[in-house]
Amino acid sequence: MDTFNFRGYEIPIHLMMLTGGGPETFEEISDKHFLSLKKHVAIEPDQKLLEIGCGIGRDAIPLSSFLTSGAYMGVDIIRPSIEWCTDHVSKRSPNCKFVHFDVKDQLHNPHGTITTKDIYLPVSNESVDRIFLFSVFTHMFEDDIIHYLREFRRSIKKDGLVYATTFLFDDLILDKARETNLTIFDLRFEHQISDGCRINNLTFPLGAVAYTLDKWLEMINIAGFRLRASVIRGGWSGAFENRLDGQDVLVLEPS
Repeated sequence: MDTFNFRGYEIPIHLMMLTGGGPETFEEISDKHFLSLKKHVAIEPDQKLLEIGCGIGRDAIPLSSFLTSGAYMGVDIIRPSIEWCTDHVSKRSPNCKFVHFDVKDQLHNPHGTITTKDIYLPVSNESVDRIFLFSVFTHMFEDDIIHYLREFRRSIKKDGLVYATTFLFDDLILDKARETNLTIFDLRFEHQISDGCRINNLTFPLGAVAYTLDKWLEMINIAGFRLRASVIRGGWSGAFENRLDGQDVLVLEPS
């Protein structure tokens, strides 16, 4: 089995490829994620962190050495990735735990036995300092996003924050994205499926999902959140230059 050494861990490359980037970009993306979390939601070594879509540990591994008195929990729908992280990361860092949800997903878990709406995060009410998701809501429709947001609202402390990436669109952004085509995924979002929501591919509808800011504001209000600050615009569309974040970022706080 081919592996890639990342900070002392021999990570199976076939599992790494499921996280949206192989060995060529793994460390670079990991560093950018860590910097973004420090900059936008001020993660600290004594906090309790929850990551949705943790994959093979791209964020968990650096956080395992960063968290001194804090704790990390990562959840994902890809069982082999969760098993690898449990066997390797948790073994070295007992304050890092990993949970598998067997959610049915067209791309990553087609034989899953539950839906997103069946998920109950295994944390106590108002116990988490920071929740973060990189490229998770970009693969979800409105009802499932609202379910997750409501779970976040139950789980997060009164002064906690949520960091979530997304694709935000309006006419100008779509025009620029189609002109520049900066990503390997040909993100054109030509198919409107509901008010404020577009998808990129009719064959794989959850491959990439984009929302208007108005639709996002509606969803976060339903779930009991509000924007903590202005949207952080990403570089995916080419409409905004010199961006640390590839996708757009929403930082949420309880309302």
